[in-house]
Amino acid sequence: MRMRGGLLLALVAAAGLGAAAPVWAQARTPATEAVAMEAIGQIRSPYCPGLMLEVCPSQQAEFLRDSIRTMAAEGQSAGRIVERVVAAHGEQYRALPKRSGAGMWAWVMPPLVLLVGLALVAWRIVQLRRKRAGIVEPEASPLSDEERGRLEAALRGFDREEVAP
Repeated sequence: MRMRGGLLLALVAAAGLGAAAPVWAQARTPATEAVAMEAIGQIRSPYCPGLMLEVCPSQQAEFLRDSIRTMAAEGQSAGRIVERVVAAHGEQYRALPKRSGAGMWAWVMPPLVLLVGLALVAWRIVQLRRKRAGIVEPEASPLSDEERGRLEAALRGFDREEVAP
């Protein structure tokens, strides 16, 4: 009797899977596959740290990808699928931060920090140029008569050496 119960259970399970498979296969279209791939591309793998779900080689990740394809075949949008997976596994598996609420800061801060940094660098360059332009060589002090005489004598000697062959 025990053997028959197990066999009966196996037959019922096989019949259930056999009946469900054609419905699922018919619902998978290029459009639903595109929705599934869009959702899969927005999720990090809960099973392979540091990898996206689309490239995680684990069996659990394959099961999750299949369930995402099933949700897409049921007509759910990519955004709704991502929200369901994130609700089940955690916010840390969202590949892209939300574009609202606290997630908005993840989109705003990097460009803002970059712009502020560029402004500070430009301001510092302007300050250095102004400082350099403000430094003027001290004016030459007037020559005394003795210094002027030695300079003129040296220049005449220099001119004679140039002219002489």
